[in-house]
Amino acid sequence: MTIRRRALGFVLVVLALLVVACSSESEQIQGTWLDTTGVYLEYDADGEYMVASGSDFAEPFEWGSYTFDGETLIQDTASDSPLCEGTSVTWTVVFSNDGDRMDLTFVEDSCVDATRSNDLIMTRQES
Repeated sequence: MTIRRRALGFVLVVLALLVVACSSESEQIQGTWLDTTGVYLEYDADGEYMVASGSDFAEPFEWGSYTFDGETLIQDTASDSPLCEGTSVTWTVVFSNDGDRMDLTFVEDSCVDATRSNDLIMTRQES
């Protein structure tokens, strides 16, 4: 009986660690980011994003939903967004060790008129 309890305890600890690791990957991208051209991006906990030229996001020029698996970021632009409505852009993401820098490497974009096909360097902004 003791061996079974230890094995069950071990399995529960491993499962708990996996849940924490997976949630921290998706949460790592959440917050406000600034790219090197002065554009702000905000990723919220509900899987929504906004892009604006000001940190107050008073006049966003792109918005929609996003998914992030810890490595690949996919932004799906909303159908009412002024820029590339109803399209998707994909990047691979690498974070700095402290999590305050995010390097996005362009993969693909279904919007042919966009200038989103660049690699980006983002820095985390204070909330």
